[in-house]
Amino acid sequence: MTKRRWWGRWWVIVAVLVLGPAASGAWAGQVLVPERSEIFFIGKQMGVPAEGKFQKFAVEAALDPAAVEKSTARIVIDMNSVALPAADFTTEVKRKRWFDAAGFPEATFESKRFRSLGDGRYEIDGTLTLKGVSREISSPLMLKTDNSELVAEGEFEIKRLDFNVGDGPWADTDTVANEVRIRFKFRLRPQP
Repeated sequence: MTKRRWWGRWWVIVAVLVLGPAASGAWAGQVLVPERSEIFFIGKQMGVPAEGKFQKFAVEAALDPAAVEKSTARIVIDMNSVALPAADFTTEVKRKRWFDAAGFPEATFESKRFRSLGDGRYEIDGTLTLKGVSREISSPLMLKTDNSELVAEGEFEIKRLDFNVGDGPWADTDTVANEVRIRFKFRLRPQP
């Protein structure tokens, strides 16, 4: 996975993006190029941005920009692969009150609908399950081709308390903001 920083946003998604049998033609099936794909998140503590990332994920895909409404997606994130700039923060965010990575080692996203908005812009709706809690989310999505690869990127916001992330004294949104931004970029190539 690339070490390049992405001005990403807080929490979620991805460690095994499995896009079901949807599209046709050249995009009948793709796999993730992990070293060129990224997921970042950013939240705020006491008003100061705190950025993290997920380091392990894989993707199988079946996206066709020409018939995106037929596409499906399943994304799985390895919650133990979370990394923050300081080792003690990384240890803390894996604990029960935050991600509870021991009890919930994966987060998943299951798509329900893709829509074209024109000019290479799309929207994806689906169900995000994090820490055992499922919520409906929508994310803008940009799709573009780069030689034989497809690049899918987007950014969306969740509320951490909707997923019981940061309980007890950490439920105070004056200390840790409820809003978390997630930014992702997946580079996909045709399945061999």
